[in-house]
Amino acid sequence: MSTTLSPSAPLTEAVRSVRRRGAAAAVRWLCRSGGFVAAWFWGIYALYAVGIAVGNAAAGNDLEVSALDTTLGAQRWAVVWLGIAGVSVLLALHVSAGADRRSLIAGMVRAALLLGGAYGVVTTLALLGERLLSTSLGMSWRRLGGLPFESPLDVLGTAVAEGLVVTTYILAGAGVGAAFVRGRTWGLTLLVPLALPAALVDLASRTGVLGAIANVELRPDIEHAEVPSAEGLTALLTGVGGAALAALLAGVALHLLLRSAPVRPR
Repeated sequence: MSTTLSPSAPLTEAVRSVRRRGAAAAVRWLCRSGGFVAAWFWGIYALYAVGIAVGNAAAGNDLEVSALDTTLGAQRWAVVWLGIAGVSVLLALHVSAGADRRSLIAGMVRAALLLGGAYGVVTTLALLGERLLSTSLGMSWRRLGGLPFESPLDVLGTAVAEGLVVTTYILAGAGVGAAFVRGRTWGLTLLVPLALPAALVDLASRTGVLGAIANVELRPDIEHAEVPSAEGLTALLTGVGGAALAALLAGVALHLLLRSAPVRPR
């Protein structure tokens, strides 16, 4: 007895193969670009942090607060650009090569998670290195806000949360790019709802401009304002959970905006 193959079977496998290759190509492009951005950003920041610590120690000052932590939110805007550029550069090329928007979305989400994980690890190592340098130079060190950062579990939680921060901002940036592709200038009216995941991840991780402002304490007035770090397992779990929710919301927004985005000639 012979078996008759369905005519659609080879086509379905071909479509899956194209989708896999398309997603892999998007991951490669975004990871390569994200690695380039990270090399420049962290290269400059390493010189900045070391220079601040060594300079203050030489002058006999106590730095007290992490120099990195006070300006760490700057990396958010670099990866927002990465998400916007990813959609702008890849959409037309992706579709013209025979892949579909679904595989582009999958590739962007995977790349955002990979880059987020790498940035989270590097961020945490940079904070640990700065703390070690500051204490070895006889200065005190503490974070300006942020999640608990004392035990190994705290350090791991910070790495995960900071990774989800970068993931969220990449996906939010990609959502902005998709909104512009769909509606050009009118599409940018979606900036406010697209900013909600970014605001949530800042609040959950207690980092970035919004995270610092939301957690500021006046003791007793603005001249004595400070942003204390969170303490306890509940704060850590809330921070990681809120950051994960923010990344999920940014991914859903990207899917809704990009799944039927038009490909216009330039």
